[in-house]
Amino acid sequence: MKKDYSILTGITPSGSGEVHIGNYFGVVVPFFKMAKNAKKVYFFIADLHALTTIKSKEEMQKNVENLILSYLSFGIDTEKVVFYRQSDINSHSELQTILNNVTPLGLIKRCHAYKDKLQKGLKEDNVNMGLFSYPVLMAADILLYDPDYIPVGQDQKQHVEVTRDIADFFNKNYGQTFKLPEFYTIKETARLIGTDGKRKMSKSLGNYISIFENEKKIRNQIMNCFTDSKRIHPTDKGRVKENPIFIYHDLINENKKEVDDLKERYKQGKVGDVEVKEKLLKALLKKFSQQRQRYQELKKDPVIIKNILEKGTKKAQIQAQKKMIIVREKIGITNKYSLQI
Repeated sequence: MKKDYSILTGITPSGSGEVHIGNYFGVVVPFFKMAKNAKKVYFFIADLHALTTIKSKEEMQKNVENLILSYLSFGIDTEKVVFYRQSDINSHSELQTILNNVTPLGLIKRCHAYKDKLQKGLKEDNVNMGLFSYPVLMAADILLYDPDYIPVGQDQKQHVEVTRDIADFFNKNYGQTFKLPEFYTIKETARLIGTDGKRKMSKSLGNYISIFENEKKIRNQIMNCFTDSKRIHPTDKGRVKENPIFIYHDLINENKKEVDDLKERYKQGKVGDVEVKEKLLKALLKKFSQQRQRYQELKKDPVIIKNILEKGTKKAQIQAQKKMIIVREKIGITNKYSLQI
């Protein structure tokens, strides 16, 4: 990696906007590690992207609030990190419109966001333009800020590649304007197994464990977690490897002696699933106790949140507007008759 690098990442308020342990270990932890040594950091709530699936005003507002409160509760340093909402900066939508005109149709048709919907049975006529042009808006989100790296999981790598292609199309047509960002692959726990024991942890699949929900709900999520299907009785010898509940223990439970003891007893058939899950619940509540407390404190004072977002938005706007002045000049929209400067 470069010595003085900049990074950018955006989180879409899809599902319920809840943050689960898969998000934490797959996104939050790697992001914090990268941000620590970065010269410049951009982190935004991608609420415009959520419009492709969310059609309820109330749901959108709730989801956005959940994400903002969650990530601030994790301790984002808003003095260093430029934290903002995508929809508060009009340049994102303006640049998307401009990039639409240099982006080949075939490139977008090959993108996962579009192809996955068709493969799942959605008819092409029912695919909305927001979903189809999702990669172009994502390119605008990135290219406005000239980041060096985009931290993504392997399944998101294509989005960065498409962004680089779009930037290259623009540069070749209008001259060097956009930096081609590099993707930084997040490997460790980026695809944390869900509580169903089959698929990646996801809000849309309902196979996740919350961090900021009430204790009762988190308990139900943990108690419903898949363990070892071949183990019928607590006295049966159990499988620890690839067992989701022990994968979570290894990540969350800071009492490693307890984890080792549970694993050994589980393999010998000397501990039941309920005890293993109860201890995971206690470990989770302990690990995230300060963050959960901070979440409730922030929720009671929306003025603090608004001030943080206003500060971040102003910083992001300076860079976005600076880039758009260059873009408008390059494409010829800025001329002697221009009213916008």
